[in-house]
Amino acid sequence: MVKISLGGYDDGEGPSNRIQKRLRMEQEDGQASRNEKEVHEGDGGEARSAEHDENPVGSVSDDKDRSISVTIIDPDVLDCCICYEPLTSPVFQCENGHIACSNCCARLGNKCPMCSMPIGYNRCRAIEKVLESIKISCLNAKYGCKHMFSYSKKNEHEKECNFLPCLCPHSGCDFLASSEELSLHFSHRHIHSGIQFTYDKFFTVFLNLDHKTIVLQEKNDANLFVIHNNHELLGNLIHITCIGPKSKTGFHYDILARSQGTSLILQSYTKIVQGHFADAPSAGMLLIPSDFFGSGQIKLDIRIRS
Repeated sequence: MVKISLGGYDDGEGPSNRIQKRLRMEQEDGQASRNEKEVHEGDGGEARSAEHDENPVGSVSDDKDRSISVTIIDPDVLDCCICYEPLTSPVFQCENGHIACSNCCARLGNKCPMCSMPIGYNRCRAIEKVLESIKISCLNAKYGCKHMFSYSKKNEHEKECNFLPCLCPHSGCDFLASSEELSLHFSHRHIHSGIQFTYDKFFTVFLNLDHKTIVLQEKNDANLFVIHNNHELLGNLIHITCIGPKSKTGFHYDILARSQGTSLILQSYTKIVQGHFADAPSAGMLLIPSDFFGSGQIKLDIRIRS
């Protein structure tokens, strides 16, 4: 982790006034045009400058896009050197120029950990301007995410990104893609390895005692679901998850189990999972007693509601 120290002034407007800079540039260009015009007039030529021919009065072509491309070799310099989280405004600096985020200043009692000088009272406008100006692409851009956002929003976006790659639930397949691409992949490559079902209708699953997961795929929207099965002393803990972006709404489902004339109806709500499908939830598991498995296998009637 690279630590940076920035000194600077605080005039309430940051290190650069964009409007004044642009006015100054326009004045300099205007003076250059007048000088060139005088030269042409003195030579008996046309009283029009070449610049005037290329850029009519009122042209704002130079102001359309003033952005530049910058490569940051070590992006860690944009992180707080204390908590290592992305810096967000306000950013504070001590008298020696060491910087820290506002949360760390309060947590450390406004004492700089590098030099013990007071920190948390003087804003570092220079770094704040840099943070406001930088726009970055999502790490999941190669999986289809087109969002651009400020560096300070990096963690927030990545936690909720709809294009977080998901691993294929088929055993032995290392395909990694967004949930939408994963559904298409599974439909084309592993269509016979999962159980096809339709929302709001009961379908049958035969579950062995030691089965860890069973993949389900809805026939219409191709959504992928996984039945998680954990064998415990009192019985098996069952839960169904849905592979997809966290913005997706979960699904209610019913499980019907029968054994020797006894019926057990269980109901729960799917958790939306991204990343590795095998990460079973720690809460919301449904217990099916061992007696229901008989010879080591149980027949379950399942309905997932749309």
